[in-house]
Amino acid sequence: MKFLHTSDWHLGMTWRGGISYRKDQEFMIRQICRIAAEEQVDGILLAGDIFDKSIASQEALELYDEAMTEICNGLRIPVYLIAGNHDGAQRIAQCSALLEKSGLYIAGALTGKPQKVRNGDVDIYLLPWISTDKVRSVFPEQAEKVLSMEDAYRIVLDRYRADFTPGQKNILVAHAFIVNAQTSESDRAAEVGRATMVSASVFEGFDYVALGHIHKPQWVKSGKIRYSGSLMKYSFSESLQNKSVTLLDWKAKDDLTVTTIPLQPEQDMRVIQGKLEDLLEHAEPSEDWIRAELTDKELIPYALERLRM
Repeated sequence: MKFLHTSDWHLGMTWRGGISYRKDQEFMIRQICRIAAEEQVDGILLAGDIFDKSIASQEALELYDEAMTEICNGLRIPVYLIAGNHDGAQRIAQCSALLEKSGLYIAGALTGKPQKVRNGDVDIYLLPWISTDKVRSVFPEQAEKVLSMEDAYRIVLDRYRADFTPGQKNILVAHAFIVNAQTSESDRAAEVGRATMVSASVFEGFDYVALGHIHKPQWVKSGKIRYSGSLMKYSFSESLQNKSVTLLDWKAKDDLTVTTIPLQPEQDMRVIQGKLEDLLEHAEPSEDWIRAELTDKELIPYALERLRM
């Protein structure tokens, strides 16, 4: 069986509050659809932060609707989706029971019963963004044991592990901040929320953990726990990152192959450095997002305007 892991689309995000990323995001989503079709995947794991704000803009909702309609109805590929910390948990889960009939499985908020979907011999567990208060309210009998986010995850995932069926493979889709994960400037919520960090050990027992929340694609535990990274570059600190989706392929019962498939942006995000005259001499017209770092010793009037010409 094959699954495609992606996360952190942040639909509705704008460059510094003004310029829309709609065109760029649509271009990248079309690539994901093409990859999913070419690889004939059995499902897409979408690990949270589909939207950039809990109350999504009309533009973001339109793109989300187009993407899910194309994947679920056009390609006939199911999507297993969780709410991240940026998503409105209740809003994103509206009509979820009805949408399941079209192949769109959504976990908006934590429930007392594991949110699980079976696809052949793979059980996909959906764990949306949680907080200590949420876990205390859902599991009141263990409220006194929830002293940290680590405690919260262990209580929830112990319930999930107790639900395992012998002979089934188990995937967890989650949105979490793992200790020592490498962040970028665009991981603004993670950077200010270090109290929400948990250790990788809380995820023991799953055959693969599809994570969202951190924008740099990376392994937390090789072969088992991975951040797929964001849909595209959302800050210049990501300029050297190669964005991708992660392909899971079970060619045999216990033989999981994990590969990354690059995503190529229509407009890249780059950093150039040098003296103004050198940059002007060698620069070519480009539609990329570019940050120019000038090394001139003196202040140069109208430098930005000259670079934009």
